[in-house]
Amino acid sequence: MKIGIVHVTVEKGSEPYTELINQTFGAAKRDDTELMHRYVRHMRRATDTALAFPTLLNKVDVINEFLQLQADGADAVMVACSGDTGVGEARSLLDIPVVGPMEAAAGLAMGYGRRIGIVTVADNPWAGFMDQFMNDIGLGSRYVGLRQLRTPTMQVFTQGFTEPATVAKEIAECARELVEIGAESILVGSAGLSTFASYGGLTHLEDPVVPIFDVLVAGLKLAEVRAELKLKVGVPEVSRAGWTERYPDKDVARLAGQFGWYADPAS
Repeated sequence: MKIGIVHVTVEKGSEPYTELINQTFGAAKRDDTELMHRYVRHMRRATDTALAFPTLLNKVDVINEFLQLQADGADAVMVACSGDTGVGEARSLLDIPVVGPMEAAAGLAMGYGRRIGIVTVADNPWAGFMDQFMNDIGLGSRYVGLRQLRTPTMQVFTQGFTEPATVAKEIAECARELVEIGAESILVGSAGLSTFASYGGLTHLEDPVVPIFDVLVAGLKLAEVRAELKLKVGVPEVSRAGWTERYPDKDVARLAGQFGWYADPAS
């Protein structure tokens, strides 16, 4: 099985983070799963991926990489971002499952505890997006709220590569605060924090036991399941009723010309 993974920044400069992801994914994936990593062409600053306008522009790059992965034989694809960048739009273009890790983790968390909390980064725009996300996917009544790390994001994403346990400890402290207000399962609402949590060995709290989900790992496992359901059982890649109706390839080519987008994977 081949699972395509699209990263939301360019490859150059992402090497230490990719190494950590590969280690956590290597432990979680099926033995026969081949991971196909791809990177966007333009976005260089990780901090830009937490803001609305850069994310809008980045979606085009993410979707193009999804299309290329499908052309290269991927059985399912996912984006390595807790914002599920480009996922909804890509589902109208691809004929294989497209997975958003935050959506995947939220669905998984519902089976572990009725009320869900999120731990995320210190940046208020991203916290606002995470809060909005839970309501947009219909989980507002099961969502207790979020807690943000107190350590500035720039420091976290420097310290995390050498001291992931320190970052994991702060994530656990925020998770404990959420449990005190009623959370029964916790999502780590950041791809980077998720990776540091897993690498630092943080999977749950004790007394009481409360699961803490690395959303990227949840996304990977769901991508495997959805690929298998399509390949072995015949479950379609997505519903074609409503927003995810299949957009015709000829119209993709027409819009690519109008907007100057390199949507054709062969281009």
